[in-house]
Amino acid sequence: MSGLGRRSHYRKHLTDSVLNDFPEPGENELIVKVLATRGSNQFDICTPSMLSEPQLAILPTKFHKLVWIKRNDFVIVQHGGGRDEDGGGIRFIINHILYKEQIKHLQSKKLWPKEFDDVNQDNHSEDQTYDNESDASDNENQESNDGIVYDHGYERYDDMLMVNTNKVAALRVDDDSSSSSEDED
Repeated sequence: MSGLGRRSHYRKHLTDSVLNDFPEPGENELIVKVLATRGSNQFDICTPSMLSEPQLAILPTKFHKLVWIKRNDFVIVQHGGGRDEDGGGIRFIINHILYKEQIKHLQSKKLWPKEFDDVNQDNHSEDQTYDNESDASDNENQESNDGIVYDHGYERYDDMLMVNTNKVAALRVDDDSSSSSEDED
């Protein structure tokens, strides 16, 4: 995390507010789900009232190179007043990016849309399944029938950390067959 001490005052406090504040949707704001990215900080989103029809939203320049949004994230948007007659154009401006703790806060305040409850529960149940599988494999290394033991080298991941899929798990080979053949000679 080199370079964190050299951030400007504005960028430092903007990052802290994005990560640590608990925003709530205001009068002209909605909680929406990001469906896809279009590049140039443009995103396809779906609103709770129109789940099947994607809308276009932009990320303001103050967030550029500070915050990244990926597919299936939840954000709070403000209506931008785009062209309503033909359905095209940018209609929404992203005001806040919601993380797990912020989503839990909104659910506890009963501000979370009911349409997104199913989506959030599906993601939560997948996390529970993964946790149960990882608990079983934490105690022992996974060994396959060919004598190769895959040692992952990690205990448990934090909720906020993502798994690096580019890193290959460490490979350890148990060579019991060679020692048993030497004993027979």
